[in-house]
Amino acid sequence: MRTAEIDAAPAPEDPPRRRRRRWVTVLLTVPVLLVATTAVLRLVGVDGPWFVVALLALTPYVAAFGLLVTLITLAAGRRLLMVLALIATVSLGAILVPRSLGDGDPGGGGQRIRVMTANLLGGKADAEALLALARDSRVDILTMQELTPAAVTALDAAGMRTMFPYRVFRDEPGGSGSGIAATVPLRQIVLTEEFTLEQVTAVADLSGGADVEIMSVHVLPGVLNSRARVTWERELGALPPPDPAGRPRILAGDFNATADHAAFTRLIDRGYSDVGEMTGEGLRPTWSQPPFGPPVTIDHVLVDRRIQAASLAVYDLPGSDHNAVVTELVLPG
Repeated sequence: MRTAEIDAAPAPEDPPRRRRRRWVTVLLTVPVLLVATTAVLRLVGVDGPWFVVALLALTPYVAAFGLLVTLITLAAGRRLLMVLALIATVSLGAILVPRSLGDGDPGGGGQRIRVMTANLLGGKADAEALLALARDSRVDILTMQELTPAAVTALDAAGMRTMFPYRVFRDEPGGSGSGIAATVPLRQIVLTEEFTLEQVTAVADLSGGADVEIMSVHVLPGVLNSRARVTWERELGALPPPDPAGRPRILAGDFNATADHAAFTRLIDRGYSDVGEMTGEGLRPTWSQPPFGPPVTIDHVLVDRRIQAASLAVYDLPGSDHNAVVTELVLPG
């Protein structure tokens, strides 16, 4: 009996078009995973290493990018990737959109004060422009970060002592100085342990109303390296919580954190409200340093929940990489 030998036919290769489609899938998977990872980190509340801290600061941009990625995956027919990108984008949007809505009319018949905070970029901010903005905004209390001796000299020459006769300053060369100037009497107090940068705190004597405590906040950036990231988280955690039995408390300044950082949201959860979110201005950028730093919101005014917010505005500050933030607050009646 003869045995027929049958040669096994070689397996057909994938046509070039299919191979190209696989590469499209691989290329689209990378941005989808970036958006999904950001959403998971934000929802879980994990800041991660210093480079994750930097990524979370860009959450609004990642959300916008996620919308673009969703449309591209839809057009490319990658349904699974499209669904994943859509879920992640919608999740981020649900977090971000309320910051632009505000809480409506603050109500209340308590005393109103105007607070302004400005990072002077090592004293390089234009002193005359800063005081002109404070005058036009009818500011009662001005907090400043990176206040240098040279900046104090320039501010006094521009008329600060006339506008703000009361002050608590810890001016220092470089970027560590801090100060509070006011139209009402100030009394320096200490509410916290030592920080890397100066964080002046004072009681403002509001005649005819309740006194308030205000701190000029300046937390070390957490995106420099791993050691700075640990210090950043520790310092945010060491900021004083509100004292329900004491004076109303305001924290105003450069937190070097956005509302998408877990360390910052934990501070909020201790009893504060972010005036930006209260007024629907929570996505308004306050810092940028092209080409290395896109506009992000790291300057904030936090108030304990007895205080309401009537308005918040962000203004360009010549000479500084930060914008000035001005808010009108309504104190408890």
